[in-house]
Amino acid sequence: MNEDRYVEYGAATGIVFVILAVIGFGVVIPNPPDLNAPATDWATYFLNHHDAVRAGLVILSVAFFFYIWFLGTLTSVLRIAAGTPRLPSIVLIGGILGGACLAIGSTAEAAAAYRPQGVDPNITRDLSDIFVLAGVIAIPAFTAFFAAAAIVILRTGAFPAWLGWLLVTAAAVQPLTFGTLFTKTGAFAGDGVLGLFVPFIVTMVAIFALSALLTAWARDATQPGHMTLTDRIRGAAAGAAAGAAAGARGERAGQ
Repeated sequence: MNEDRYVEYGAATGIVFVILAVIGFGVVIPNPPDLNAPATDWATYFLNHHDAVRAGLVILSVAFFFYIWFLGTLTSVLRIAAGTPRLPSIVLIGGILGGACLAIGSTAEAAAAYRPQGVDPNITRDLSDIFVLAGVIAIPAFTAFFAAAAIVILRTGAFPAWLGWLLVTAAAVQPLTFGTLFTKTGAFAGDGVLGLFVPFIVTMVAIFALSALLTAWARDATQPGHMTLTDRIRGAAAGAAAGAAAGARGERAGQ
């Protein structure tokens, strides 16, 4: 089994992460009360649904394992394309810090569901608020994660341009979550279309696309007669650089 086979497995962990995150967050965990609902509503929610919330958080915890593995694979591939560690290191740091913020929020949600009986409803709601606001703290990290990855892709030409622009979009929508700090109702609230769903969906789509493309390329590299993944990425980057240089001179590449 060659190295590209291992890269294929590592790249595929991003797909697994997305699937588990959607199931855990969007399917298993029941719809919570509105953010401006009374504290007693939140206490009742966790009292009635604590098992489902715990199950969803377990799934999210497993998803984080695959996220970490994908992050390492993605960073290594971007280093091949970039030729220098600066931007890939930003991707790695941004991914780690963003994941850590969400892990803290998940811990607060787990605490709210751990002992729902006999707890002051205001404390329960505060713990759930931490779960929501953790996404706000993660904004700079995930913005840097997607922006740095997009720059590598668009600058080197080692990957399709559409993927780079998808990551630009993912970076651009992250700041929408800042609205959570200023309102508890409406589109920009932590449970609103712009405050939650647009950033979440675009993030999942971007990670899924990255993972799917790298997995497909790594699988192709394991076939007889195909160049290795490293050679494919370096060749594409070199070809794009040569084309850009020729274009700057007003020439056609290859002439």
